[in-house]
Amino acid sequence: MADKGIIFSAPMVRALLNGRKTQTRRLLKPAPFVDHLGNFCAPDRDGKIWNWGQHADGRPCTRNYQAKHVPFTTGDRLYVRENFQLLRIGDYLPTKHQPAEVRFAATDPCADLPADTRGYPWRPCIHMPRWASRLWLAVTDVRVQQLQDCSAADAEAEGVFAHVALYSVDKVFRSERSAIALQYYAKLWNSLHTAEGTTWEANPWVAVISFGVHHGNIDAAPDDSATAEQVRSKQ
Repeated sequence: MADKGIIFSAPMVRALLNGRKTQTRRLLKPAPFVDHLGNFCAPDRDGKIWNWGQHADGRPCTRNYQAKHVPFTTGDRLYVRENFQLLRIGDYLPTKHQPAEVRFAATDPCADLPADTRGYPWRPCIHMPRWASRLWLAVTDVRVQQLQDCSAADAEAEGVFAHVALYSVDKVFRSERSAIALQYYAKLWNSLHTAEGTTWEANPWVAVISFGVHHGNIDAAPDDSATAEQVRSKQ
């Protein structure tokens, strides 16, 4: 178990905040593939191909690859990093130090205004310090699969309906809603992944991370042992 940062876009932060996102999919690096014999393979940094084999029933064996290359595991705690700004107490000028007021681009009512009008620019999520985060995730499951193995229920767990008028979605028959969820998720994925081999149509291998969402800073959360027990109780 470990504490790690994880980046989310503004729409996905809002989906986390309103409780409609409990899964995320991340591209695997190095990108694995299945060879003509059905073996799960992946190159290392030197170009050598590692063969992770297959199960007796012919399914690609992802377990050893996952243990070596997927940076998340059940029991991890992930603090959410998002676009932000720190404002100094008193004069509200941008700062990089504490004490400071944290502003979040995902929910700031002035987020879309020009920086000069708003009074400060946004800082990229990659620079968000741990102490400034307002959400953390308790990882309950991690698995490796191809992107198009995402089910309709998984697509909803990805938060695809968080930015849609709920009354219009809830009026749809369940079977139609499922199809819509997958369409929405494919469109969302392609809006974020445009490089060759990463699109929905390319069906890349991904890490699927399931989690419980906790509001507040991770350093105000229960200690690791308590969190681990909470994770185990949900399995």
